[in-house]
Amino acid sequence: MDREPEPELMNKKSQVKAYCAADFSLGENNLIKFISNYLKINNINLSKNDLIVDLGCGPGNISEKLSERWPDVNVLGVDGSQEMIREAESRLFKNKIVNKYRNLNYLCSDIRKISSHEIFSRKKITLLVSNSLIHHINHIDNFFKFIINLSNKETINFHKDLIRPKDQETALKLRDKCSQKFSSILTNDYYASLKASYRKNEVQEKILELNLNSMNVIEETKEYLIVYGKV
Repeated sequence: MDREPEPELMNKKSQVKAYCAADFSLGENNLIKFISNYLKINNINLSKNDLIVDLGCGPGNISEKLSERWPDVNVLGVDGSQEMIREAESRLFKNKIVNKYRNLNYLCSDIRKISSHEIFSRKKITLLVSNSLIHHINHIDNFFKFIINLSNKETINFHKDLIRPKDQETALKLRDKCSQKFSSILTNDYYASLKASYRKNEVQEKILELNLNSMNVIEETKEYLIVYGKV
């Protein structure tokens, strides 16, 4: 199945509402566990001097989990959608009242135009994380351009995303499976995301082309891949 790009931003209120109503916690928790295990295996301990950035943070699902997992580390969620950031900040305001996510902040910005200095002038990014961001970027070259621009020599990248199915039949089966759990709006967005996603070999080829020898890509399941390592 050939790739079909989709809009880079989710700006419609109906999309944001449908996304926020869905429970993605299983996959999100698996990503947090993957990051935690990587840090443990490599004897990396995070502190207040570190910064975690969640690119394409949406309403803050992953940002909140990162904040909770590493409460002494500054976490910044970045998204270009004003509607998504509005939802994220609304949730954050309510949680900070009860003393949750005190280390978390958000920024509405086009990731194509930001630099690490603009994000946080006093700290370098230690972890650069995203979940379901890659397929929103029209060209895989641009994805790597973005993360290289934001990374320093110590930054560790963790980016999870969908895998484009091998054929239309498989994509339709996955869409039908999604429709049993989620709204029609979310199901349609999911189907568009499937068609816009990349395959493992496409990401691997770009990693080799750019000589990113410390980057890896694995299939977490048949439906998801994780790109991780240093650029």
